[in-house]
Amino acid sequence: MSVVFTFVPPNNTEPLSNTGDARVRSGDVAPALAWNAGFRSWQLEERGAPLAELDEAVAARFKSLQLVVTHGAGELDPVTAARRVVALQALSDGRISLRVPARGFADTEWQPSHIAFWRRTDEYLMLLKRLWANERPIDHEGPFYSVAGGFVPRKQPPSVHVPIRMSGLSGTALNVAGKHADVFELTAGSPDEARLLAGRVRAAAARHGRQGKVRFALPVHWVADDAHANAGFADLPRLPAQAALSLLGFIDAGVSEFMVAGIETTADLDAFGHVASFVRNSLARRDAAWAASSAVAAGRFDLVQRYGF
Repeated sequence: MSVVFTFVPPNNTEPLSNTGDARVRSGDVAPALAWNAGFRSWQLEERGAPLAELDEAVAARFKSLQLVVTHGAGELDPVTAARRVVALQALSDGRISLRVPARGFADTEWQPSHIAFWRRTDEYLMLLKRLWANERPIDHEGPFYSVAGGFVPRKQPPSVHVPIRMSGLSGTALNVAGKHADVFELTAGSPDEARLLAGRVRAAAARHGRQGKVRFALPVHWVADDAHANAGFADLPRLPAQAALSLLGFIDAGVSEFMVAGIETTADLDAFGHVASFVRNSLARRDAAWAASSAVAAGRFDLVQRYGF
């Protein structure tokens, strides 16, 4: 089993810029150092890096890290958004995933109700996927969007898959997430609570014929403090061994990605590097043990089949 660690920068990180003068450091943490500490994904600042501000210089500075971009329905029209994401995928060699928030941004023209918000999100994501997949222009007339001759040119390959990340708690939110999400971001809580919510998401995905298509991420905070106590992150113990053991409990509950906030210095990063290493080594030992036990079981079955004992 593999696990992914995603770096979530502090809120005070300066926004990116489409001028090429992008600030990719968060406190004392740079992407190359994050990679060395075991991170393979980086969440760009929420609302600080809209699709229009990401360019080739930004993608290059993050090297081989996967980039999580927050983008909600209503920020751009579907055709513009679909084209922009495809362009970013090309610039980043396919390293972009789209994080769709479970709440509405300030919308000066229309303030949606909870159900309307999720219906609009559902229609928006459906259009993005059609635009990424279709080789010919499409027309669409729905309750929230109207598209005439919408098309995304120069797709390589012709059909583009962009991982969608979602979250939420209501039945309406989970139904839409079950239909579209590749990654579901769980809320902070105990491993049992994570297991329960993951089960609800799996059931929603199954209703849409997407059994086994969703993996689960959990927001965690490296150093607990008052500023993040109610920020939606599960707090990690300071000691690396204790922190790693707590993460293993969530992995047993079905989590395969941790979105780690609270790392602002190289010292924090070095400490968390030990946590990531401990977790990966523990999982490798588990996999080896399971493989060995499976081989023994297979050998015993073969003896029974051949000799009857």
